[in-house]
Amino acid sequence: MTEARGFPYRGHVVFPRLEKQVSGKFAACFTIHAGKDGACEIRYERQMPTNEFDSEDEAISYILDFSGDWIDQHPI
Repeated sequence: MTEARGFPYRGHVVFPRLEKQVSGKFAACFTIHAGKDGACEIRYERQMPTNEFDSEDEAISYILDFSGDWIDQHPI
């Protein structure tokens, strides 16, 4: 499992949590926290990966795209 730093976006922080699968691909798990420092409530969490990617960069890119759309649709 690879822990990444948080990525702030519109009053939230996205914390990717990449998990390397047996297949060698990376699963895109993550949480979206309210608050600019990420210390507030978890607003969305994906524990079970629905997508797998060939590289960490591809997985993070997906996470940030999905999270940005989700945050835009569910503002505080």
